[in-house]
Amino acid sequence: MAKRNKPIYFEELHSQQRRIFNFIKRFMHQHSYGPTMREIMTGLGITSTSVVDYHVNRLVEAGFLEKVHSISRGLRISDHYLEPPTSVSVPMLNEVVTNFAERVPCYGRRHEIPVEWLKGRAAEDVYALQVNTHLMYDAMVNDGDVVVLRRQNRLNDGEIGMVVLSAKNETRIRRLKYEGEWVYLEPLMSVMQPLRYRRDEVQVVGKVLGLMRQF
Repeated sequence: MAKRNKPIYFEELHSQQRRIFNFIKRFMHQHSYGPTMREIMTGLGITSTSVVDYHVNRLVEAGFLEKVHSISRGLRISDHYLEPPTSVSVPMLNEVVTNFAERVPCYGRRHEIPVEWLKGRAAEDVYALQVNTHLMYDAMVNDGDVVVLRRQNRLNDGEIGMVVLSAKNETRIRRLKYEGEWVYLEPLMSVMQPLRYRRDEVQVVGKVLGLMRQF
């Protein structure tokens, strides 16, 4: 198909084509692959896949999309329309992950976090957790706050992470300091005193990457 001599700008697209293009960008950002025609239809409430197919073909002709016909998820954004992502979607869980043999499920609620929080690590090892307890007040974490964690069972000296105290079955966010067989859990509020435990009494369940709060 011959290329157009005059470029088409995004604002000149049909409104339905702009909606579809933005939906595909969001979908690819969340899943790292393109949606099917039916997923676009369902996601945008369009009446049929033939309507979606028509507008997708117009976007391909205009150079906004590329389509590989040999695969079912062959849609992709043309390279010159891609923008570096500023956020990434991670699973939003109701409880702390303690079993590292299992992967965090990638379905259900999700939460957007700044992409720089990953620091080059895989997004599938990161999840968000909504705090629903007052037991973290000495870590300056309140009910309803969202803590973002990277799954790992070891912290370096001085790093902040989430731990489970096995004897009390309690969860804490602390800065960890090691001294021989002991580990000191230092609160993030200076008015509180650090607690000392044997290493086998403390299970590290993740490194804290950040805290998200809504006012």
